[in-house]
Amino acid sequence: LDDLSDFQEEEEEEDEQRQEATTNSVYDDEADGNDDGGGNAKTTGDNDSSLDGSDDAAASNSQPPSRPRLLDDPSLQRHLSLIQSDQDSKPSADGPATTNNTNATDRDQDRQQNNLILQSNRHLLSLTHEIQRTHLHLRKLYHPKFPELEELLTEPFQYRQAIGILQNEMDVTLVNDRLNDVLTSNQIITISVAGSTTSGRPLTAAELSRVNDACLYLDRLQRTQTALRSFVQSKMERWGPSTCAIG
Repeated sequence: LDDLSDFQEEEEEEDEQRQEATTNSVYDDEADGNDDGGGNAKTTGDNDSSLDGSDDAAASNSQPPSRPRLLDDPSLQRHLSLIQSDQDSKPSADGPATTNNTNATDRDQDRQQNNLILQSNRHLLSLTHEIQRTHLHLRKLYHPKFPELEELLTEPFQYRQAIGILQNEMDVTLVNDRLNDVLTSNQIITISVAGSTTSGRPLTAAELSRVNDACLYLDRLQRTQTALRSFVQSKMERWGPSTCAIG
């Protein structure tokens, strides 16, 4: 009996020791978890700060993308090539063809011509919008030099021609003779008076370069517009002879 009681006491002591060990292990794990959680929170905060900083830097360094130019549009370039090919084409000098073949060829040509006219009208509308946008852009570029000019000359191509002559000259009277080629006498007088009291300043070399680049692009737009109009007008004599006669 004594041996049995001693054995029971030993087992109870071992159970108590195991319970204490388990409890201490749990406390240690919780303490480690708290330490890790604080470290992780700090690291996460540091990472968030780093990300925020990089986003701010990227936002400050980013620049708005430049707007694509209409004349660089591949569809417009292909259309202009088709028009040029149509104008360069000549009637075939081959021998006489059968009536069926002739009728089929005429129908195909009519469809092609009609499609070219429709596409030309669509591109002409796009060109009109592009000319307006380029005119506004040119006004913005030249505004520091002669802000009053954009109110005096509202027609895009006339405004561009005047800029091509004025350039960086602050005394408008020095270029009056050249302005006579593109403006009326009344317009020149008005511009000369406005130029003598303008709040503008000479442009820098970089600013003037951007102005001239916009002027050249506006010239290209005008040439393209003229070519498309001439093509449509030449075809309308066949497709709408009554309308052309009335006009």
